[in-house]
Amino acid sequence: MTKAVGILGCGWLGTPLAVRLRQQGFPVRGTTTQPEKLPSLEALGIEAFRLVVGEKGIEGPVEAFLNGLHCLVVDIPPGLRADPESDFAARASTLQRALEETRVPHLVFVSSTSVFGQEQGEVSEADKAIPDSESGRQLLEAENLLLADPSRLTQVVRPGGLLGPDRHPVRVLSGREFRAGGNQRVNLIRREDLLEALMALISGAFPPGIYHAVYPEHPAKRAYYTREAHALGVPPPLYGGSPGPPTGKQVLSNRFAAHGVRFTHSIYSDDHGWHPAPGGD
Repeated sequence: MTKAVGILGCGWLGTPLAVRLRQQGFPVRGTTTQPEKLPSLEALGIEAFRLVVGEKGIEGPVEAFLNGLHCLVVDIPPGLRADPESDFAARASTLQRALEETRVPHLVFVSSTSVFGQEQGEVSEADKAIPDSESGRQLLEAENLLLADPSRLTQVVRPGGLLGPDRHPVRVLSGREFRAGGNQRVNLIRREDLLEALMALISGAFPPGIYHAVYPEHPAKRAYYTREAHALGVPPPLYGGSPGPPTGKQVLSNRFAAHGVRFTHSIYSDDHGWHPAPGGD
């Protein structure tokens, strides 16, 4: 019998991941914090639960959700924009206690490249993360907490900024003016590539540890977002200062590349159809 996979956080990424797993024959359990979403998840063949992971406990039937899972994918955001006082590391600690009680043998935690500071330059999985934002600091603390448990296979995925058919950062940046930052590199990935990477980890064939998931082209924000704004028909953001060579962090996905996983879905919206990136990682 195919082993069950749980997805803590069936949102923009978690729901299509659940659908892909169901298509491959996996029994899937998924969670949402919104009770009105439960029927739509059930309609997709997902055994749905309402769970809220808090700083002091988990609201909802957490044992029923976790018991018997072979793999748990955790995809819940820190939520600091909505609540600057939120303590995501405390929520990770709450989750860790539940995992210890239910003994889930495989954990995939979706983190972010924000654990690296903008000025760290070229960084791979082997480099120390030095965050320069509160969300990055809290994510790194959560990573370290979950990776410290030797009783299970734990993998941390750090995706770049996420792109998809209904999601693109240029729509938020459109028309805004920035004094600086136009020469900083982008670190992005299409949802389709990230789904493939997560499926590879869920297979259980990869070793524990940290994996970066970033498309291997890193143009400067000024050039990239101007081109993307034109392609999507919105006003471009305006950056002060002079154009120059790309600077800032460049996140390399060396571990996925070493295991034969390549990111092939272009970050450029005016590429008609997807094509492999030149050179890979």
